[in-house]
Amino acid sequence: MERIFCRHDQHRPRASDMASIRQIEANRSNAKRSTGPKTAAGKTRSSRNALRHGLARSAIGDAVEATNLAVAIASGLGHQVSPDAAMALARSKLALLQIRCLRQAMLAALLTSPLPVDLKGLQGLERYDRAALVQQKRALRSPGIERG
Repeated sequence: MERIFCRHDQHRPRASDMASIRQIEANRSNAKRSTGPKTAAGKTRSSRNALRHGLARSAIGDAVEATNLAVAIASGLGHQVSPDAAMALARSKLALLQIRCLRQAMLAALLTSPLPVDLKGLQGLERYDRAALVQQKRALRSPGIERG
């Protein structure tokens, strides 16, 4: 009788897949040498790695602006909206606005001097744009927004 393999049966861990003691020790000694930047300039540059555009932050920079927009959304919609749902929608709208302003600036920079790095950065914005759109859809579908 022939055995039929499911997709999850195709790769099971074997003894040959596991790291040997020598490999584990080599990894540990390599990790000891990888300690990050040594100079003050390198540390400063490294500390700003995630701050290229600020889009990866989960919090919106101006809480007052988000609150004002949430109030405007809640009063502008003709049906009942919870404060949490209005704030979630306001945050997603502000994130989309920030992304689109940044995209416009990047496109303007491309007109003056098109560089491959700028194109890569422009492609990177798509990820944040999609995430903000998903956040907006989720906020619009939340139970805090009554549909009329």
